[in-house]
Amino acid sequence: MVHGMTVNSFTSVSLDPPIVAITLANQTRTANLVQKSGRFSVSILAKNQKSLAEKFSGKVIEGPGRFDNVSTVLLPNEIPGIAESLSLLACEVIQVIPLKNSSIYLGKVLYSEVIHQSLEPLVYQNREYKTL
Repeated sequence: MVHGMTVNSFTSVSLDPPIVAITLANQTRTANLVQKSGRFSVSILAKNQKSLAEKFSGKVIEGPGRFDNVSTVLLPNEIPGIAESLSLLACEVIQVIPLKNSSIYLGKVLYSEVIHQSLEPLVYQNREYKTL
């Protein structure tokens, strides 16, 4: 099943081994799919891709419509990444830290690729999109 969302918490945890963390609300479709599959991908967007971030943030209808007019690539863990991204990561869940309303998913990075090194990343801070 193809699904995508914009997360509001993504961070690097370790460089050796490469581990990242994402936080997902417990009662979401994404959390359920990540728990069942044990894997996820991260598409790091560039500053000019705010519309994509908004499209996957829930402001657009759920389901396949989110991927309309979005080019994807199949990553080594057999889940899609957004082809026009700044960078792509394919991750395997190695630990889940349950909290009251959300859970932290630690993912071992199995594959990473920088696609557009010269572009600035899009970040979300204080309820607005920014660049670094």
